[in-house]
Amino acid sequence: LGTHADVAAVACGTGGTLAGLAAGLPRGRRALGIPVLKGGFLEGDIRRLQERAFGGPRGDWSLEDRFHHGGYARTTPGLDAFAADFEHRHGLPVERVYVAKMLYALLALTEEGAFPRGTTLAAVVTGRPFP
Repeated sequence: LGTHADVAAVACGTGGTLAGLAAGLPRGRRALGIPVLKGGFLEGDIRRLQERAFGGPRGDWSLEDRFHHGGYARTTPGLDAFAADFEHRHGLPVERVYVAKMLYALLALTEEGAFPRGTTLAAVVTGRPFP
């Protein structure tokens, strides 16, 4: 993944996946976490996870906590509409608790100009949609 993407994004619950993903990316690549819970507490948790697992911070990572859509397992009409449109356009079902929030965030950040032109993004999907 690190040789194919400049930025690898993942939805975050506890932050464990982001902590490991960031640690495994090569220098010059970045991991972006999209928390699905509100509260702004994940940064410290991720640092502690990396401290315990690796003895200290690893990798280039950041959090973008504006896209929780009300918190864990919550949604908004805008998020539901986005996910339905994504499913229709791409023929891929989108899980709403984690994945839809991350994809929504990537589109919004791209539209805001958060990534320089030519940046390669990877959306790391960590689970399948609910039946």
